[in-house]
Amino acid sequence: MLNSFEIYQALNELGYRLEAGNFEPSYASEHALGNGKYLYVKRKQEGFVSKSPLVLAPETLALRAEIDRIAGIHCLWEKVKSTSYRRYPKDNGTSQYGFAADVESVGALQALVALLDGQPSSSTTPGLKRDDQNKEQSPMYPLNQILFGPPGTGKTYSTTEMAVKIADNAWYQQTTREHHGNDLRELVKERYKALVEKQRIMFTTFHQSFSYEDFIEGIRATTDEKTGTLRYEVVDGIFKQLCLNAEVKTSGSSTQSLSLNGRRIWKMSLGNTLDGEDYIFDECLVNNYILLGWGDNLDFSGCTTGADVRLRIDESSNSLVERSEYMLTAVNMFKNIMQNGDLVIISDGNHKFRAIAEIAGDYQYLPNDERVGYHQMRKVNWLRTYSPSLPKEQLFLKALSQMTLYELRDTSIDREKLSQLLAPVETTDNQALPHVLIIDEINRGNIARIFGELITLLEPDKRLDAEDARSLVLPYSKQQFSVPRNVYVIGTMNTADKSLIQMDLALRRRFSFTEMPARPELLAGITAFGVDAAQLLTRINQRIEALLDSEHMIGHAYFMPLKKLENNADREACLASIFQDKIIPLLREYFFDDYERIGWVLNDSVKAKENRFILLQQSAQLPSLSALFPKDIADSLSDRRFRINERAFASAEAYQGIVA
Repeated sequence: MLNSFEIYQALNELGYRLEAGNFEPSYASEHALGNGKYLYVKRKQEGFVSKSPLVLAPETLALRAEIDRIAGIHCLWEKVKSTSYRRYPKDNGTSQYGFAADVESVGALQALVALLDGQPSSSTTPGLKRDDQNKEQSPMYPLNQILFGPPGTGKTYSTTEMAVKIADNAWYQQTTREHHGNDLRELVKERYKALVEKQRIMFTTFHQSFSYEDFIEGIRATTDEKTGTLRYEVVDGIFKQLCLNAEVKTSGSSTQSLSLNGRRIWKMSLGNTLDGEDYIFDECLVNNYILLGWGDNLDFSGCTTGADVRLRIDESSNSLVERSEYMLTAVNMFKNIMQNGDLVIISDGNHKFRAIAEIAGDYQYLPNDERVGYHQMRKVNWLRTYSPSLPKEQLFLKALSQMTLYELRDTSIDREKLSQLLAPVETTDNQALPHVLIIDEINRGNIARIFGELITLLEPDKRLDAEDARSLVLPYSKQQFSVPRNVYVIGTMNTADKSLIQMDLALRRRFSFTEMPARPELLAGITAFGVDAAQLLTRINQRIEALLDSEHMIGHAYFMPLKKLENNADREACLASIFQDKIIPLLREYFFDDYERIGWVLNDSVKAKENRFILLQQSAQLPSLSALFPKDIADSLSDRRFRINERAFASAEAYQGIVA
């Protein structure tokens, strides 16, 4: 069964949140369904509620038969009362009431919400039992969402599982049924890594220097290896890469595995895309061949060696033939060295590739009086074509060269990735597959500078093929660009750096926000120095909230290493390290080195002097205030020369005094 926090988090992810401008009631979280309908999730000061945490409105009694037929929802239909259920009617003039229920899974919760909201559910037809296959269907997640909360609340940690849940929901649902705890986490991390390698998930961190050129596209200088000249290319940023990946349609399929053993692999260009020669590639696709631009209009059919190729060129009286050493090399490779069965990767510039072919025929001369060049031909079987082209990272270990044709060594190409691309699969369309971009510390970047004019395209109804779809012409490539509907953006923001109120308004309007609060209950039962870690963190946060605000609380993640330690001495040493290296420096940052207030947070005023973390410096070497200032000024001052007491980190009473 899901506990109260898991249901709270799932409802937020499904888009059912507390209405703007409202505050949560004391002992429940409120979730607006729309049209005046609400759900409540029980809440308590410490820990989470496990027994019947979801509270349904009294009017749902009319839907009892339908709700009872939803697999995974268990309601006893007994009244529970609390003034925290403020939107529900009162029971005989006393407190508001509802009906408490248990929930087995997010899929069951989604089916329930769909019934209550009067909307058809993608997981079930309301009133019918759902089978396992329907349970695995991906729930509706916000396209743009931001996880916000104080430091150490697991925002970045949570994005791993959240991204996998979105990108491959069927795998996630199946895995969560079979595995739990650390085993599940390790499997999720492995799946995350696999999806990253496929570029279905990408990760970046915003910072003050991050720009539009990093995020969308920019111009980069490169050197042409053939001529040595400097070239300027448009290079895609991480968001544009993800959007192009999400649009990719893959043509070509195979029913049998293709072994790479004994096959040489070549990189080849079919026309220069920068010079408007895309028609060459299109011609090759239609006619199942590849064409070499070198060699002009010469027929090399009788040339079986490199010397023959050189002689054929030297003997030519064609003034159009421009002899170069690379032309000799390219023609000889194409004519004599490349063999039937070899694989050819068709590049698209230096940073993408757009097709994979298998050589299926010997060299042929292709007459064509309408053009110069592209007369040298080899028949091929097109194994895969990609539209738009795939980024080089999905196959290559480094950037491609400008050379038209060359062999790819193992230092240049990842053969395992090539095998995966050529694995037996049906024709796929990436537009059906969710792609996820994780932006860590999204509030640290200059949003206007990074997103530029594309901020509008993030809106769900402005996405590709949506109701009010929009596209823009990019400034460098001059290409039309839109954001696909299967691109999800997950951001994280640290509220200690910047509050939601300070966020860029354009960004706030286009993102859903999910709070990630400190969860001391996850530390319950873990003790060190005779103090329960959950109580310790709770009391520290209560004092921080009183002195600052809730946005500067301390997250539970700082203390999670304690859970892995079984020996009490190890836990004590770990807790001392956490306080010395993490908590005290964080408090110094929060309170701008106001040691007196830091001492208040740690309740030092009630402790014996030797057990205080913050001490007033007293030394014969330190001059008194009266020795430093005139008497009238010294009398008005409070000595604020504090220091950190290193001995307190190993003192049980120092920690016990915090919760006193």
